[in-house]
Amino acid sequence: MEYFNSVENLQWLIWLGVGVFFLIAELVVPAFIVVFLGLGALIAGLTAFFGATVPTQLVVFGASSVVLILLFRKVMAKTFSGERAEDEERDIIGAVAEVVEPIRPPQSGRIKFQGSFWSARSNEPVEPGSMVRIVARDENDVNAFVVKKEQ
Repeated sequence: MEYFNSVENLQWLIWLGVGVFFLIAELVVPAFIVVFLGLGALIAGLTAFFGATVPTQLVVFGASSVVLILLFRKVMAKTFSGERAEDEERDIIGAVAEVVEPIRPPQSGRIKFQGSFWSARSNEPVEPGSMVRIVARDENDVNAFVVKKEQ
């Protein structure tokens, strides 16, 4: 317990607390900036753990926070705002899938697409083993596709 009697030995715990506080604060204020301050504080805490001076810790905190913001803020903002989902949607439409359970309108069937099973509906009956082309997402079910039998 003597280790924790010195302020120098507690600095890394203080940085850890600050880092966790910022990470939790990001949940309340989702601006994708506070999370990088939290990560910067954790990095500064790592330097404190290895015995860096307070000015060095502050420089590491500031520099690592700025570098993380510049490198990752746009990527994370796009990822969590849903812009990538639109890109995925464009990749899905027009793709080919295999029917695993018969599609008999107006009932849905099941298709296998990219290793996952999805509900699918079509205007024409499609038997298992047939290949279909995905033409749209089902408006009534986000986990289902509208498909067309491949000729």
